[in-house]
This record gives sequence, C-alpha cells and structure tokens, in this order.
Amino acid sequence: MILLEIGAGLVGILLWAFFVEPNWYRLRRITIHGQKKVRKPITILHLSDIHFVGSEGSKRGFFQKLSMLNPDLIFLTGDIIDNNEGIDTAVRLISGLRARYGTFLVLGNHDYYNYHMKDTLRYHMGLGKTSMDHNNVPRFVSEMKRIGVRVLINESTKLDVHGTPVLIGGTDDPVTQRIDFEKALHGLSPQTLNVLLTHHLDALLKLSHHGVDLVFAGHTHGGQLRFPVLGAPICETKLGRRYVEGLHRYKEITLFVSRGLGAGRTLFPRFACRPEAIFFEVRPD
Repeated sequence: MILLEIGAGLVGILLWAFFVEPNWYRLRRITIHGQKKVRKPITILHLSDIHFVGSEGSKRGFFQKLSMLNPDLIFLTGDIIDNNEGIDTAVRLISGLRARYGTFLVLGNHDYYNYHMKDTLRYHMGLGKTSMDHNNVPRFVSEMKRIGVRVLINESTKLDVHGTPVLIGGTDDPVTQRIDFEKALHGLSPQTLNVLLTHHLDALLKLSHHGVDLVFAGHTHGGQLRFPVLGAPICETKLGRRYVEGLHRYKEITLFVSRGLGAGRTLFPRFACRPEAIFFEVRPD
C-alpha cells in the first residue's frame, strides 16, 4: 500500500511537472528603486526564453493579457524561437505587443540552433554548446524587424524615455563567441541610464565596464526544477546558484535574470519554477 501511494505521488509530480506547471504562466510585478538617473518612472516588460515552436499552444491566451499592458519598453532576451517553425508563431504573438518607446531583442543559443535530444544531452554534459541543425537566423531577424522590433547584436541605441536619456545595448550570445562590449555599449555615458540586454548572464564575466546601470538576462530558466532546501540543482551559470533567477546586485550593477516563459522541446518539465513575464517599474526613489 505504501509503495502504491509513493508511486501515485511520483506519477502526480511527473504529470504536474510535464503538463501543468509549464503552462501555468505568471506575470510578476517588480519595482526597481534607487535609479537616480530616472526622471519619471519607466515601465518595462521583460520576456525571455519563450521557445516558440510551430503551434501557439497555451501561450496565445497569456500573450493576449500581455498585450494590454502597454509598457514604455519591451525587452526580449533571447531563445525566442526553438526551431524554424517558431518564427511565424513569434511574429503572430509578438506583433500583438505594444510599447510606447519600442521593443528590443537580443539573440540566444536556441535562436541560432535547433537542438535535438542528442544535442541537449551533449549540452548538459558539457560536450558541446551547438547543434549541426541551424535555425534560419537571417529570416528570424528580418521578420522581427518587419514587425518593428529593434534587434541588437553587439549594437546600442539611444532614446529619450519620459525625459530620461536611455542607452540600450545588446550583446550577441556567448555561443557565437562574438560578443563585443565596445560595440554593444557604444555611447555609454554617466549622464544616461545605461541598460544592457544579454541572453546568457555569463557574458558579464567579460564585462569590464562599470558604467552599466541595469542588466536583463535569461537562459537559466530559473533552474527549471527547484526543490525545498536544495533549490535549483542545475543553475546553468558560472556566476553561481544565487544568480539563477531574480533581482540581484552584481558588481554595482542591478541585474535581473528571468525564469523564462518556455523550456524547449526536448527537456521541458518545470517544478516549483513557474514560467514568467515580468513587468518592471524603474523609479528614482
């Protein structure tokens, strides 16, 4: 009887982790205080690791809710698609989002590569970070630009948001080995609110600039599987387990790491780590 109860419990946990929690999206609201360069509060919607495939699935309803937020800025920090079939899905759902001052995107490793199960296993065993199956990155970037998304691949742009001069820089993904912070943060100034978008927070290990105010990242999925006391056994960052998700201070930088909205096709369960979108209010006080 005890074995049956244990077995039933394990089956319940597996069903939850594979079929319930991956579709139980939440919208978190976080206020970032103490950004003295900000003249009036700035609102930001941060989405990461969506892993779009050919079908919209349960994401469609959640994106309809997100479309009503109308933030000042939208940041997309990589792994937006999981395969080429996800490009059209990304276009349909992202085009429904609106931001007063623009939507900005950086690429992640899954945007570049269509990982199959063998690739995913090699990745997590430390035997390789790429796949022989490449996604159509030029088409993905072209489609994002067509719907008004600004794609930042080692680039920066400046804009005025409610009277606050803001620099938004974006890096390429570390998997490409082409990160160039000089280009990604070109125009960085003590007078501007300097924001860096990067998919993989390990990019910060090579960041020598100390003028960055805010960093938004993803990749870790928050560990994806989290357990009482233990936390996330898999953290996917060299910065350490404490940085696997959430809001942190790192070298005088305010850093936020998203749990992401998806989990990929090959290893997609979530446990005690709900997929999320984050709505920020950045304030001077």
